[in-house]
Amino acid sequence: MGINEKVQLDSVASHKVHGGTQNPTQDQWVPFEWEEPGRGKQVQGEIAVIRSHGTSGSLQAGFWRTGPTSPGASKNGSHKVVYSSPLGDETACVIEGSATLTVTSTGQKFDIAPGSIVSSPKNLEVTWEINGPYFKKYWCIFNGTQATPNPPSDLLVTNMNDNPPDWQEYHFVEPKEGPQVAGELFFIRPGGSTGTMMSGIWRSGKGIAGTNVDAGGALMTPYTGVLGDETILLLEGEVDVVETLSGKKHSFRAGDVIGLSSGMHVTWTSRGPFSKKLWVISKDKLPD
Repeated sequence: MGINEKVQLDSVASHKVHGGTQNPTQDQWVPFEWEEPGRGKQVQGEIAVIRSHGTSGSLQAGFWRTGPTSPGASKNGSHKVVYSSPLGDETACVIEGSATLTVTSTGQKFDIAPGSIVSSPKNLEVTWEINGPYFKKYWCIFNGTQATPNPPSDLLVTNMNDNPPDWQEYHFVEPKEGPQVAGELFFIRPGGSTGTMMSGIWRSGKGIAGTNVDAGGALMTPYTGVLGDETILLLEGEVDVVETLSGKKHSFRAGDVIGLSSGMHVTWTSRGPFSKKLWVISKDKLPD
């Protein structure tokens, strides 16, 4: 196999649309194992990986859960986990259950429940005291090779229903189609510990800006992920993603995970009247 053929095959393998529901089949769940600095190997709860890779850096996303029969949990389903996110910056959203988070270095406490979004910087130790009987969260972890100056060092807890006054129209430039406007967004994290790592909430629909929005609130836009890979938890509405090269169509609804690959051209259609998503954009390279 020639070098050019290998490059093309590698590109096809890494450029794909990832997707999955928040209720993976039983065979998709496996014990969550990792090395916790100073504490050694840990086996706590179970994970189901929906996105296993991106086009750069280490990028994964999926769901974590615990309950009475999960590794490390108590018989009543409560669970205490010390976790410093050593695998990279983590953005999480609570799907089911509640917990209290305590930052080891400061003693600061946060109570979280369904809809809470937890942004954990790499290497910040936090104790998760999870209430029984069950708990489930969506998670997206990214780790690049280039450290960023002045990385975030605080645990940040927000909510998927936050409605700040500083929503901004999402303007971007597609390589072929040129300038686009697609809905509006606000930032939760403008940067991370490594590479490019941003997160926030985006929405579209009736009365919200867009280059191509119909009377029913459906928005259609070309998208190539020029800023990096995008990993999404769809919070509201229904979405269709069509791969330009193959014509393959993917349909998603609220609760699903969507992974878009940087450099892969797709058409994104948010069905009316409204849609909302939690997004994470990541790239191993720092912005120019």
